[in-house]
Amino acid sequence: MKKKIKRILSLALVMMLLGSNNILASELRAEKKSTTDYDTTIQPRSRYLASASSEVTNEGEGVLRIYADFKSFEGVESGSIKINLQRRKSASSGTWEPVDTYTEEFDGADYSNGVITYAYTEFEVHGLKTDYYYRLTCYHKVKTPDGTESKTTQTDGVLLTSYPVFRIGEETE
Repeated sequence: MKKKIKRILSLALVMMLLGSNNILASELRAEKKSTTDYDTTIQPRSRYLASASSEVTNEGEGVLRIYADFKSFEGVESGSIKINLQRRKSASSGTWEPVDTYTEEFDGADYSNGVITYAYTEFEVHGLKTDYYYRLTCYHKVKTPDGTESKTTQTDGVLLTSYPVFRIGEETE
């Protein structure tokens, strides 16, 4: 009988200890969440430049389509996108060589409200050597009241083909 009572008391004691730890842990989590949610000292990585992206697409028959953009949290007075087009012979070769550089400048005066919150450039490049891999390394920059902010993007390589590329959903003539 003594063994049963000891066992029951031990089990009850263990359950009380486990229960109090769960309550303490949930109280600590609640405090941590509250502090993180309302801590005004945490700043985003970039105050103005929200995002930047770039894309290179094989359009077939020796044509690449290039796209790059940036978005800002707040309006900025000017910005630019510098696009470096690079090439390499095969997927397994080591180094990329520069092909061309394209720079697009954006001025807030050209926008209806006088500031830029989104800007992009998109164009095609013809006359490139086919059967090479091409990629973009882009430098997206905005001018802020405090100076400048920038982000760098880089695409994977895409094989430029000499034959037409057909995509699902495209109409054919």
